[in-house]
Amino acid sequence: MQLPLVKQIAEIALNVDPLRIPADILFKTKTLILDAIGCALAARHEPVFERALKTFADIGGAPDCSIIGTKRRAPVTSAVMLNGILIRALDMNDAYVGHGHLGHPSDNIAVALSVGEQQRSSGLDVVASVAVGYEIYCRIQDLVQTGGAWDHVTGSALAAPAIAARLMKLSPDQLAHALALSAAHGNTLAEIRSGQLSNAKAMANGFVAMQATLCALLAAEGVTGPMMVLEGRRGLNRGLLAGADLNLLAEPIRERFRISNVSIKPYPCIGTSQTMIAGVLQLRAGIADAVKEVKRIAVRMAEVPLVSGQVADQDRRFPTSRETADHSFYFLAAVALADGELTQAQFEDERWRQPAMQSLMERITIHTDAALNQYTPGSYPAVVELTLENGERRRAEVFFPKGHPSNPMSQAEVEAKFRGGTREALREDQQGRIVSLVENLDQLATIGDLMEALAIE
Repeated sequence: MQLPLVKQIAEIALNVDPLRIPADILFKTKTLILDAIGCALAARHEPVFERALKTFADIGGAPDCSIIGTKRRAPVTSAVMLNGILIRALDMNDAYVGHGHLGHPSDNIAVALSVGEQQRSSGLDVVASVAVGYEIYCRIQDLVQTGGAWDHVTGSALAAPAIAARLMKLSPDQLAHALALSAAHGNTLAEIRSGQLSNAKAMANGFVAMQATLCALLAAEGVTGPMMVLEGRRGLNRGLLAGADLNLLAEPIRERFRISNVSIKPYPCIGTSQTMIAGVLQLRAGIADAVKEVKRIAVRMAEVPLVSGQVADQDRRFPTSRETADHSFYFLAAVALADGELTQAQFEDERWRQPAMQSLMERITIHTDAALNQYTPGSYPAVVELTLENGERRRAEVFFPKGHPSNPMSQAEVEAKFRGGTREALREDQQGRIVSLVENLDQLATIGDLMEALAIE
């Protein structure tokens, strides 16, 4: 009789030997950990984080784990939530473009850092847990289909317990129950990414990862979950994974981990916009005042369900919040054209409300084009055309953004992103220490030194 899928996944997740993970996978994993830490430090003053931090401080609890960018400490579940919000808040963490959906596997690095600190795990164990968590998360994104009722962070209900369980040294049976509990309770509605967006977007994976960590703690004490939660008559195969071939989840993890196919974002905004922004920036050379000199901006993007749905969401045309602004193709193209860059600074002072930005946004048209689908799945290509007031026309085609596996960032470029994003949070010597600790993470006896270096004011 075939084992339930949660038991098969548990065996697969726990059988990965850290010492047998290929060197290039270890390197890529550490690179993504550094990127996630940089994203978290850059977001330490974001309102959504500050509100959540106050809430959890009021709740209290054992000060077991560090909260990145602060001197505060919190219970492990609270730390997973807070550190997860930090990693996600600015929408500048990594992206995996699966066959079915786009997601952000680094959201769950918060689980590895917080549980690893609580358990005094070695750096190698933390790195291995992240690589395994990415594999499970990315497999789910390969299976999820766009347009359903469930948000892609629901996939973390399987990835996050695997990360926690490896670090907690759970048995396969305990992990199977943690997966079952988490999958039963960790579903998130896709409405969080519709229309004018709220703080819920930045918190979405944090909620799932927090409850997943709690499920691992419960399973460690013998709490059981529904073993047929994935393939049963009323399982996840009727929800997030409806119509999917679940056999993919039971395949052994091979040397070619899916983490190899994860992109690092150059711009702090929605993953589907990265090529468009690169195209806009290519065309801006020599334009002193975009508001006066640019007559029209025409953008064409791939005709795939995820992009088509985003283009059709007219609430994003004129954003009213930071969360919507970093998901608005119109604002992103306009501000990149106006400023010649797209960093955290472009979201300050509610730029999306300024008359100049709204004037530029009104000149933008965005359409989908099936001819670009040859570069999908795996990327979200864009063609950008500018028409200037003097009659000049410019055109740029970007099929793979910087940071994509087909157009990778160098290690120096990744480090530059980290240093640029953390310039206000860290001195140069602090930046250098964190970079060094992450580069040598697989050699550390515990991750305590790294977490101490991240505990700043």
